[in-house]
Amino acid sequence: MSYDYTVERRLRQQKLRRKARRGEIALRRLYKFIRFIFILFVFYGIYRISAAHFWYLPNNLYDDKSGKHLEILGNNIVSDEQIIKELKKFPLPKKPIYRINPDKAANQIEQLQPIKRAYIRRFWLPARLVIMIEEVTPAIVIAPTEEAPVISAFAITGETIGKEYLPLKNNNDVIKILSYGTKGDDYKNWDKEKINDLYKLGKLIEEYSGEKVSYIDLRKPHDAFAQLQTVRLRLGEIDVSVYERIKAIYDILPEIKNRHLKAKYVDLSWRETKYIKEDVDN
Repeated sequence: MSYDYTVERRLRQQKLRRKARRGEIALRRLYKFIRFIFILFVFYGIYRISAAHFWYLPNNLYDDKSGKHLEILGNNIVSDEQIIKELKKFPLPKKPIYRINPDKAANQIEQLQPIKRAYIRRFWLPARLVIMIEEVTPAIVIAPTEEAPVISAFAITGETIGKEYLPLKNNNDVIKILSYGTKGDDYKNWDKEKINDLYKLGKLIEEYSGEKVSYIDLRKPHDAFAQLQTVRLRLGEIDVSVYERIKAIYDILPEIKNRHLKAKYVDLSWRETKYIKEDVDN
């Protein structure tokens, strides 16, 4: 009786297949386990990143002067301290910065009268806030005399800028007006049109003269003066004709400089006649 090698070979092949299948199942299980561990690691990493300290603003945010976590841009009238004082009325949430709603803080800042709009942007690495301020545009400031400090200011929109914001940090573009605030012409009662007219007058004088207007003197409303860097101008009555009368500055100022005249003032109060009043004391 001969031995059947075919059966033995078949049994050996089946054994190898079962062994290979068990290995394949083991590899699949290992792969699933590794994938499970990886998913856990990813979720843990996301949790750790979302809860990391760099998402949180420091507790001393409003007192930190380094500017690392809080930056204020665009404010020329309202000081940083005044803005921070308003921010302190907004309690700082103990939340990651991406969960903080900055609109409430922006609305609080907009309570300050010279601020038209406030925008707050959030950044991270590290967590910080950037506050962008849009203010009203100052037009004129009021002082009782040449040397006295400014006592009031008005925006181009006609709004009064409160005393708590004076003196203005950047007053290069404003026109200084001297006024006592008398009953006949109290600056407190000036409307938007009056403010814009004075601002326009000052800017036109600067344009025609090429010099900065130091002030416009309205202490005698019917006999106004304007002080330039090199000469004083007598404007007379501030009416609709003044815009035409001041055009003569363009021709008169070069004559004064070329002839080295010591002018007390240039009289522009007349419609037809313009003359230079010389300073006889010099």
